[in-house]
Amino acid sequence: MTLRMLIEIKQNCIKNLPGIGFMRNSLLTAIIFISYTTSINAQTISGYVKDKLTSKNINDAEIVIESESGDYRDTAFTDQFGKWVYSFATSSINEIPLVPEVIEVDQNYPNPFNPSTKINFSLNKSADITIAVHNILGKLIDKRSFSLSKGYYSVNWEAKGGAGVYFYTISSTDFNITKKMIQLDGSNGRGIIGLSHSDASKFFQNSENINLLEKSITANYRIITSKFGYFPDTLLTTITNGQVFNIKITTIHHNAVLVDLHNDILERIADNPGYSLGDYHNYYHTDIPRLKLGGVKVQFFSVWVNPNQYSNNALERAVQMADRFDLEMFENADEITQVFSYGEIMQTIDENKIAAVLAVEGGYSIENSLEKLDYLYKRGMRYMTITWNNSLDWAVAASDSRSTTVGLNDFGRDVIRTMDSLGIIIDVSHTGIKTIEDILEVTTNPIVATHSGVRALKDHTRNLYDSQILDIAESGGVIGVVFYPPFLGNGTVNIKTVINHINYIVNLVGIEHVGIGSDFDGIGTNVVQGLEDVTKFPDLTIELLNEGYSVEDINKILGQNVLRVFKQVCK
Repeated sequence: MTLRMLIEIKQNCIKNLPGIGFMRNSLLTAIIFISYTTSINAQTISGYVKDKLTSKNINDAEIVIESESGDYRDTAFTDQFGKWVYSFATSSINEIPLVPEVIEVDQNYPNPFNPSTKINFSLNKSADITIAVHNILGKLIDKRSFSLSKGYYSVNWEAKGGAGVYFYTISSTDFNITKKMIQLDGSNGRGIIGLSHSDASKFFQNSENINLLEKSITANYRIITSKFGYFPDTLLTTITNGQVFNIKITTIHHNAVLVDLHNDILERIADNPGYSLGDYHNYYHTDIPRLKLGGVKVQFFSVWVNPNQYSNNALERAVQMADRFDLEMFENADEITQVFSYGEIMQTIDENKIAAVLAVEGGYSIENSLEKLDYLYKRGMRYMTITWNNSLDWAVAASDSRSTTVGLNDFGRDVIRTMDSLGIIIDVSHTGIKTIEDILEVTTNPIVATHSGVRALKDHTRNLYDSQILDIAESGGVIGVVFYPPFLGNGTVNIKTVINHINYIVNLVGIEHVGIGSDFDGIGTNVVQGLEDVTKFPDLTIELLNEGYSVEDINKILGQNVLRVFKQVCK
């Protein structure tokens, strides 16, 4: 078997994955290699382009048809139904009937991956197939053969070999399809470790068109499917006249690991048993179906106790909210899982579930007790916001007139040391200027501001001065940019306003120190235009692409930076 590899590199590309060039201008491409073996007049090929997550048709996708030699090139576009059709003529008729054949091979998910991934494909007829994986040098890593009936199949691949680019090939006597995947770390895994099967009927909705296979022409062609904001997908295959290609491509956004540092839905539903996170709603900002549409892979759920309402029993109220969190995890276990460590986060993402992390907003919930701090840690709290808007006996809030002069007392320093020893991230949103300075003198870990803005752009006590941003970055930490309009600007506040705060932090301290902390369901109905709820996160990524950020940089902003801190602190 010959492994054919071709990397299409366009203008303005950057190399942000080993061995592969990706588009700097983010007009990312899916490349389909087509081999024709005989020839007739009036050859027609067609296809459908859909979003892999939603299966919605993608209109105005550009389809470039060009010969492998480069001497032929033409273009078509998908219509409102996501369909494209292209016809071209050749000479030399040689009618050889061929047996109809169709296979769809999805891009492996997750990709990039570590330590495992799934390779999904579907057959519309029985076939003896071989699955083989090669490294970028063409060395065979693993190979298995199966006799399969019509159906949809999922192959489990466990990382085997060094980090880098690998190619998986699914072949039979009728087809040979190869795609690439990215392995992030080296591993001595088992390679192909299993294959599962389900009925195929629902996967072949265009079977009346797919079976119109007739004759073929002698030439090799590339079909390049391009749509702004989508991630590349590569398919190598042999086709015939009348072939229909069902192409599913993934957005750059949904390929990333999006981590939202701050969400207050627990406050909304703590006393509302009728609101289940498992159901889709048209009010509030958050539920599991909408989180999935928004591409959220890791969600920090904040336990915020109203200090005015629960001044004498803050911990009791915090426990009630944590109990409601636990109930939601239990009732929606197939969709979301509470996680306590970096490894559990990655495992949960690999299982295609949302990783849920418990957080506490306001140190008053520990009621001046290190033992209660330890209790909340054992319940799953992995960051604690030191103060809310109210100052504590041991720490001063940003809204306090003493913010610049009074910080931690001795007990407050013990709290910081205990958080370090337990593995709790220190969150300084809402926290006073002197308190943050004192925290940085005590802690040995990076700190975060989970939901804040830039004070140079909007002068508000909840935002950070340049010196504070520099100090957080110097610690190795991250600032999660908030989506609350009063913290972002005056007048109309839209996605561009949020981007301005991201740009400012990046220009000041670099791409490694900015993240996302929406504060959804903690901001009422006063929302950023274009970011009205958690389903709108993909639109933020589109604006980042428009701003000129690379895929690599977007991945850092959306989640990698926060995961770096989590991995370091949460042992």
